Amino acid sequence: MSETESKKESAVPVETTEKAAAGNGDNQSDKKKNNRNNNKRKFVGGKYGKNKRMGKDNNKKNKQKTTVDFKARNQKRDEVHQGSYAHKAMRDLFNVSLPEMDKLQAEQAELAEKGERKAEYQENNSSEPKVPKRKVALLIQFIGTKYCGMQINEGQQTIQSEIELALYKAGLLAATNFGIPGKYSWSNSARTDKGVHSCAQVCSCKILLPTEDMNEIREMINKELPDDINIADVVRVSKTFCARTQRDKVRYQYILPSFALSTSESVQEIFGKVMNKEINEKERNLKDPFTKDEKIALQNEFRKIRVDANGLDRLKEALATYEGTHKFHNYTSGKTFTDASASRYILSFTVQDPVVDKHGMEWIPCQVVGQSFLLHQIRKMMSMAMDAARGSSSTDIMKQSFSDKYMNVNTAPAQGLFLDMSYFESFNRRPNAGDPLDWYSDPTAPATQRWKEFKEDKVMTHIMDEEERQGNFVDYLYTQENHNKYANYDAVDEKKSKRDN
Repeated sequence: MSETESKKESAVPVETTEKAAAGNGDNQSDKKKNNRNNNKRKFVGGKYGKNKRMGKDNNKKNKQKTTVDFKARNQKRDEVHQGSYAHKAMRDLFNVSLPEMDKLQAEQAELAEKGERKAEYQENNSSEPKVPKRKVALLIQFIGTKYCGMQINEGQQTIQSEIELALYKAGLLAATNFGIPGKYSWSNSARTDKGVHSCAQVCSCKILLPTEDMNEIREMINKELPDDINIADVVRVSKTFCARTQRDKVRYQYILPSFALSTSESVQEIFGKVMNKEINEKERNLKDPFTKDEKIALQNEFRKIRVDANGLDRLKEALATYEGTHKFHNYTSGKTFTDASASRYILSFTVQDPVVDKHGMEWIPCQVVGQSFLLHQIRKMMSMAMDAARGSSSTDIMKQSFSDKYMNVNTAPAQGLFLDMSYFESFNRRPNAGDPLDWYSDPTAPATQRWKEFKEDKVMTHIMDEEERQGNFVDYLYTQENHNKYANYDAVDEKKSKRDN
């Protein structure tokens, strides 16, 4: 002990030390009491109280932010979609006349300038009885050649925008909802790309039902649709039904001409026989490589080709390789091997018996059933399988394409693909599900007969006639044979950018 410390210790009075010792128990009790009070004060006004107040402030701010976001979402939800004919720019672009909408929107614009708002449209203020609005499922068929896909899109002519227009013109969609798909709960069961056809696209939406006769409703819609779009069935469904989430699986069909399975040697022989030698290969455009006379001569040569049993077996083996769960990052765009969404489950991929069209061309129908598909996936799968069947690829290369490697896979022509059937088996098994969404079990059902008729007389005939006019598969084969990018299926560790290709 230091000298200073000794002096300090001796300076403490004896009685003080004794009193402290005597009252030690009371002091301990007081300390505990004071500690509890201090902790209580801290909780109310100190560190804990501050956090509590901050929590309340944050909750208040979050609530205000949520309210603002909710209002913003509602405002956006109430805006007319720029891909709908309810939007004046779309009507002007595609020359669609809707005088009543022009008048209504002019009135709205005038009221908006005055800072006023028209809460309800005229039909909602009418003294006439209100028409009930119910959810239905629509079985939609279309030839997709002149449309930019199924989904509504700004400045584009789409199947959805045409159907919405027909619903409005038929009096089944109120002006308040026209152009705002969220207001009438629109949902697609599948996505179809530009130029792809459908026999069984299913969409759900809430529409006005002036009658309980669904066949009459179907005819009302079809009356307002163009010839290349048709409603095959209208089915009442529960208000919770969603075509996108409640579809179990979907079947697509791809039909290819038999000459697409020809070996590289035989194809090159035909090209060499027909094509003008005076035209330099480098001068030919891969997207449109032939003169009119060359195209006709090539089609005449390819029309003679018939697939043999070995060719069909090779195609069957190749397509069966896709069955099961695999990573399809090489069969779409913008996906990597590690993306969970790159995994897809293929239930079956089968080949049907060849058929000969009225032009003398032989075709091979192929059907694939899966839960869902990626963008361009089916067309890329068909391209790889065709190359495997004709000897330009192999099932080993196909299996390697499912690995963490990357390879370029070409895309088969869109003209051969169409949506064949949509399945809602789980929904149909629900108690009190109502009328089933089933267009395949009973071949005698009117809707099933309409589905079959459209498939055979419209879609397949259209594809075959289109090939006769345009020769899309002839162009495709030339690309496969002459494009260095697809000369072989080299697997690399990293995906090349478009600039590198």
